[in-house]
Amino acid sequence: MGGEVVGAAWSLRDLRKILVRNGFPQDVSLKDRALISWREVGSEGWPDRTRKRRATAVVMTAGLIGSAVVLVVIGSEDAFGALTFASQVSGFLLFLAGLAQLLAACAVQDYWGRRTVRYSGLMVLVGAFIALLVHSMLVALWFQKMEFTPWAFSYMPLWVWSLWATWIVVREKAWHGTPHPRQVTAGVLATALIAGANFAYSAAYQPYATAPQITLSAKFGKPQLDPSEPVIRIPVTFSLQNSGKVSTVILGSVFRVHGRTSDPETGKKGLDGVREDVDSYTDSELYAGLPKRRLIMTGMITDPGDWFDPGTGQVKEVIVQVPKAAAYESLEVYGDVTLFRKDRGRINDAFLSPRYSWVKGKTDIFECPPKECGDYVLYMGALTHNNHIINVTRRQRYVFAARYLGENSDMLAFISPLNAQGKVSYEFEPDEAYGVATVPTGTVIPYATVLKTAL
Repeated sequence: MGGEVVGAAWSLRDLRKILVRNGFPQDVSLKDRALISWREVGSEGWPDRTRKRRATAVVMTAGLIGSAVVLVVIGSEDAFGALTFASQVSGFLLFLAGLAQLLAACAVQDYWGRRTVRYSGLMVLVGAFIALLVHSMLVALWFQKMEFTPWAFSYMPLWVWSLWATWIVVREKAWHGTPHPRQVTAGVLATALIAGANFAYSAAYQPYATAPQITLSAKFGKPQLDPSEPVIRIPVTFSLQNSGKVSTVILGSVFRVHGRTSDPETGKKGLDGVREDVDSYTDSELYAGLPKRRLIMTGMITDPGDWFDPGTGQVKEVIVQVPKAAAYESLEVYGDVTLFRKDRGRINDAFLSPRYSWVKGKTDIFECPPKECGDYVLYMGALTHNNHIINVTRRQRYVFAARYLGENSDMLAFISPLNAQGKVSYEFEPDEAYGVATVPTGTVIPYATVLKTAL
């Protein structure tokens, strides 16, 4: 009015409201050329389709709010609970993107209404772009495994909605009338690239570049002859040290002490029995037959669930008891520790509680009945990934560690989901994806040395 913009009207009714607010009577004639000057159109032609406009605004608002909730929930999990700085940065960016979408949802009514706010169209455009970028990433990650997860019922429909929303705001050129729209759009894309780069860094590059460095050693100590019994006691010391830059969680450990015997040979037949040696994973010897090993002692080096920060370690000493008259050639000790990168996720406290195979119903989830596997102890805990984006695009993973008892003493640790029957799935996750590694150790001492030192 008088060269000044006082509002925008979608319909004849909107125009009359604007005129009344500016002092015109309710029944002013819209055909009075002395009062109103029409340009290119007249009072009979209006572009407004009220139902369609309002329906578009409702769907746009609902989608922005739904997308904002998803982004805020995912982002807050990482921003306030991630174990690495890169994941926290990604979480904060997603959290802020969700807040930006909430602001965009508030701007929808103005943009599809009177358009009194100069930046409302650009805010809606930014909200739609954020939804398209984030939900496209979530859908792409889901397609890598195509596993069922309840979260898919949120970001799958929102991805379809984001395609429609982006098409709508681009078709209507929502950026018109706002200053520097290209710079704002470039800022949104840059933020998305930073979030994606941080996700890639924390999920792929960092674990590859900074491998855990755990050292494990075993050493025989000085044998001692019991003064009252014909028994020799030999100390064995295990030393576990985290000398790297990554904290680790112990999934399982085991040590075995064997007494070795073999039948002497003259050597006339040469290296006889090499096939049997290969089958038993042993060296071929000229003056000794196939070695036999008797398990003397076995146990754990450290408990499942123990964790070690960089620069920390543990020393464990056990006493091996052997009869003085034992006909062993040597004593052998072997052990290994299986570890998990602590920055790859969290294992819940259920992993600390052992389940015994001989207690009915405690290990039904593990398809290895005691009649076939012997007695064993099962450790099981739910795994939460350090990056919540992975949690919402994958089904639940579990960490398992089975300690087999008796003559077949061993430890098996792996990460796996559950199958359709709710049992352990033997589609094990690759160890490198979680920084799972097994560190072995071993040493041998001749039994003659044991006798000589003890006496």
